[in-house]
Amino acid sequence: MRKILYFIFFVLLFVNCNNADNRSLAKNTRTDLVPEPDKEERLKYEALLKLKKSNCILDEPDISVNGIDIRDSESAKMIIGEKDKINESGEYYLYSNLERETLTLIQHPGDAKYQISIFKVETSSKLSYNYRQIKEANFKTGKGIKLGMNKNDIIQKLGKCYAAIDSTKGYMELYYRIELPNDTKAKLLKNSGMPVYYASYKLWNDKLEKFEFGFEYP
Repeated sequence: MRKILYFIFFVLLFVNCNNADNRSLAKNTRTDLVPEPDKEERLKYEALLKLKKSNCILDEPDISVNGIDIRDSESAKMIIGEKDKINESGEYYLYSNLERETLTLIQHPGDAKYQISIFKVETSSKLSYNYRQIKEANFKTGKGIKLGMNKNDIIQKLGKCYAAIDSTKGYMELYYRIELPNDTKAKLLKNSGMPVYYASYKLWNDKLEKFEFGFEYP
């Protein structure tokens, strides 16, 4: 009788341990399937930290689009007209010829009229918002960067001091950043009174489809 009781006890113990292992495995499997929140921010932080430790500096960044120089009101007046309305977020929108590309010009709070601190260029959506068109077929930066370029084209013009941020298959972001006390050869941050300059170039299947650059709001 005692042997039978011992046998039943060990069987029950084995079954309980096995069930516990299965529950643990199921829990871990469910955890692995849950997407990590803020994964993109984590990858960006890690890439920027690696870039900062390398002491690599972007000496000659992009600072203009189609003749509009960053934070230079006079150059912006050549393209922005009195009929172009700025929205509540401090943004002007313009189309390239045939509405294929959209240029967003952003002013920070406190900027003077037509003083642009951030440029954004992207392919236009199919939905037309009736922004004013300019005569140029595309928007091009002072460094010669425009939509449709590949990764090597961009690196050739801006250099290798970037953080590479990969978030999905076929997508890559080249992210450049300058912050005090580091500065450019032309002392861009010091002369503008801004603490941080950044530039982001987003590629899908090695084709540039969106980019933006300028000064972060201090």
